[in-house]
Amino acid sequence: MIHYLPGCDVRKNHPQAIEKLTNYMKNQGALIDRCCRNKEDFLKENDVLVQNCTLCQLLIQEKYPQVTCLSMYEYILQDTYFPWPNHQGEVIAIQDCLRTKENRTFQEAIRKCLLKMNYTIIELEDAYEKTNFDGIWIYNEPAAICKEIAPKTMKRLKENYFQFLSPELQEQKMKEWVKHYPSDVLVYCNGCERGLKIGGIQPIHIVELLAENL
Repeated sequence: MIHYLPGCDVRKNHPQAIEKLTNYMKNQGALIDRCCRNKEDFLKENDVLVQNCTLCQLLIQEKYPQVTCLSMYEYILQDTYFPWPNHQGEVIAIQDCLRTKENRTFQEAIRKCLLKMNYTIIELEDAYEKTNFDGIWIYNEPAAICKEIAPKTMKRLKENYFQFLSPELQEQKMKEWVKHYPSDVLVYCNGCERGLKIGGIQPIHIVELLAENL
């Protein structure tokens, strides 16, 4: 069975795009699930889960190791008939997320999607496995439900990357961070998106691009 998790925060921040992508997945025969933080078991062995949220992926991979977990971007690349928009060589930088640091396949899928949409990609110095960026997410205590569902993952992230800061220092860090972008910047993570907005810029979330021709 194919399942699709729209992602609670992604849906809240990009309702129209997620509605289109949800309808797309329904037409693919997917079962639409509500939330990755569901304490009840909703996935079975050999299920395939498609998601467009980096946190969903981390939680699902720990709780359901027997399930194949794919990003929406990997899934769409398999669709020969997907209606890609054409951005005619527009230049865009990619902000990789800490949560995908060890998931090169996820990161490569983002880039392949942008190339399908005829973007010119700028790679930042902290691309791929070099990234330690996650907006302001790593400056706050992880949600209790996340620690309950994926304790090993949350413990590893806290021990290696988390640094608890006041809201004022978080805003200061984000305002400094956005200065290093040479162009429009693409995000695929809620934490990254929120952080960059606090820093004073409006990033482009990839779900908005994928939904353009749906």
